[in-house]
Amino acid sequence: MIHVIVNSSSGSEKAGDAEKTVKPYLSDAGEEFRIHYSEKPGDIARIASEITKTDETVRILLMGGDGSINEMLSGVRDTKKIVLSIIPTGSGNDFARSVGIPKDIKLALDIAVKRGRTKIIDLGEVEYSDGSKRKFIISAGIGFDAAVCEEAMHSELKKKLNRLRLGKLSYGMIAIRQIFGAKRPDGSISFDGEKEIPLKKVLFTAFMNEPFEGGGFKFGPRASHSDGKLDICVVDRVSRIKFFAALPFAASGKHFMFKNIEEYRASKIHIKLSSPMWVHTDGEVSRQSDDLKIKILRSAINITMP
Repeated sequence: MIHVIVNSSSGSEKAGDAEKTVKPYLSDAGEEFRIHYSEKPGDIARIASEITKTDETVRILLMGGDGSINEMLSGVRDTKKIVLSIIPTGSGNDFARSVGIPKDIKLALDIAVKRGRTKIIDLGEVEYSDGSKRKFIISAGIGFDAAVCEEAMHSELKKKLNRLRLGKLSYGMIAIRQIFGAKRPDGSISFDGEKEIPLKKVLFTAFMNEPFEGGGFKFGPRASHSDGKLDICVVDRVSRIKFFAALPFAASGKHFMFKNIEEYRASKIHIKLSSPMWVHTDGEVSRQSDDLKIKILRSAINITMP
């Protein structure tokens, strides 16, 4: 049995198109399936929770964007007991970009059902100071990148551009505004329990399980979902103008050539700031924090990929 979860509101309404394609495809392939429709925030987590109550392995085919994947992770009882396939229908699709799942619906279905291979990969996990936790598959971040995601979530411009299938453009416009308007606290960061490193005027820190986030920014060019490490991009003590100049280089992962844009690798990270900043997991933002613990979860989920 394949449980198909359709986020009909993701991206540029591609999920609605995908739903029209998946029924005949799975029927022709002789697969038993059930389609679940998500209509509002929280539905995907609720559906994932309901279908994973069993002790058996559950096959999930998710049609949505990166945020849909993250919401599904928050609802799954045990991520090791699912096999997840992705049909990328969001505006960013950074997970699909990182692992090579094509945007073409038919080709993505071929990988999910016929010719893909199942691989077990790492997940990341953010723990807030109150003990609550949130998993991520692509990246987590605090500061600039999360603030861009938070504004985009409530942006009327993004909604309008999504209808024109130009949703990615909204992120660039919001990013420019955030670079020059963001607050920049001081703080410290430590890796794998070692000595704290002081931070000054933090713009953001990204914790990468995959190379791409933010609709194609390669903040973790060497990140791998199977090495038991997160690749960390720390940006502090950098002028706004300098970061604005460096940002285009992040599209190809060349941003680390700029001074005070630093790269680290670790399995456990602790960051503390003098004032709260927005936090995201896979582009989903729900709160601000000034104290985060981030760690890798080894071999945590089965994914169908090329």
